[in-house]
Amino acid sequence: MHEKVSSGTAEGEILVEVLGTSLKLKVHAGKALLPKGFAYVEPKRKTGRRKKTSRQPRSLNIQDTSGYAPDAVALRLVKTLGNNTVAALLGVSADRPGRWASGVEEPTRENRAELMDLDGLVGHLLAAFTPEQATLWLEGQNPHLGARPIDVYRIDGAAPVIEAMKAFEQGAFA
Repeated sequence: MHEKVSSGTAEGEILVEVLGTSLKLKVHAGKALLPKGFAYVEPKRKTGRRKKTSRQPRSLNIQDTSGYAPDAVALRLVKTLGNNTVAALLGVSADRPGRWASGVEEPTRENRAELMDLDGLVGHLLAAFTPEQATLWLEGQNPHLGARPIDVYRIDGAAPVIEAMKAFEQGAFA
């Protein structure tokens, strides 16, 4: 791969030529941000020779744990977001998340999938932001999404919101 950088700067934009194609890249904190669809692949490092063994790979053994049971997920979400917020995000009546969390009622298959999706989003939010920042970020306009993340979540689920959160963390705002 042949690369030619036309200017070096800590912030702004640079023009990079890769295999005869010119790309304009944004630079943040001295690092070029790749456009969507491009991925950086870390070169493989050789750490020495390994002896080949004839061991068989271990079989995958997934255990059912209580931390992922629908009532545990619902309880975690209700404690984190509040009953009414969980209900609004999932589009169910206000008493449902509390009933799921207490084990009085089982969520439907669709509601279980939505609970897991929301739980994953909340996990990503709390890994990236404080609870106060997460609330502001969810309810604020997001240039990457062209809308508020909370509204995009309601329509398209967690995946595009998590992608926007990662873009925000990398400093790409549009």
